[in-house]
Amino acid sequence: MRLLTSPKISPEDKCPYLDDRLEKHEYFFADHIKSEEMDFLLTKGWRKFGQFLFRPSCDNCSKCVPLRVDVESFKPSKSQKRVIKKNQDITLKHGPLKYQPGHFEIFKKHSLKRFDKNDITNEKDFIQTFYINSGTGYLSEFFLGEQLVAFGILDRTTKGLSSVYFVFDTDFQKRSLGNFGAIKEIEVAQALGLEYYYLGYWIRENQSMNYKASYHPHELYDWATKDWYPKVDETSD
Repeated sequence: MRLLTSPKISPEDKCPYLDDRLEKHEYFFADHIKSEEMDFLLTKGWRKFGQFLFRPSCDNCSKCVPLRVDVESFKPSKSQKRVIKKNQDITLKHGPLKYQPGHFEIFKKHSLKRFDKNDITNEKDFIQTFYINSGTGYLSEFFLGEQLVAFGILDRTTKGLSSVYFVFDTDFQKRSLGNFGAIKEIEVAQALGLEYYYLGYWIRENQSMNYKASYHPHELYDWATKDWYPKVDETSD
């Protein structure tokens, strides 16, 4: 790994996940990251967007909990099997991270529809954020016939796949492509002989993150003990 900056703590800002809370994070920039190095960082709660690596460093709050799926033992629930059946006409391609112009168009539609973001970043910034090759970038693309309908940006490490960002064409939102994408990326991890699929941070109180805990079995990271523990969840459907 080549450090481009030394680790720093960001100024406090409004938390994007929980109302009436402030957030700050530890971060640094790096490239030439080896798979085993990224694997270690993921196991310690770090995330990566391009060359930007970060993890929460909030005062008196540890609600952003890293979550990873046990790939070998994963079995889709009944509802997830229905999603798979609904999308059996979609094909998946995966491989090294490479930008395609269609990615930005889907990103814009997804951001406007799902998050009501009118201040969409420009294409140059989008590429700079997600596609600068720092060493572990991976890509999944989902096609309905010849049409790209969704894609996922990931990190591939020695032991796992980490979902960095997933977006879909909102014209097809009734297909539950976000759920389908996670299921298929778990299957990719299985096919590659990997152990874990990282879903980033999960916050119990944030309803938009509820889906992350629906992939079983999964483990949660404990910031206090700095270790991972299996989560025994309520019975899934």
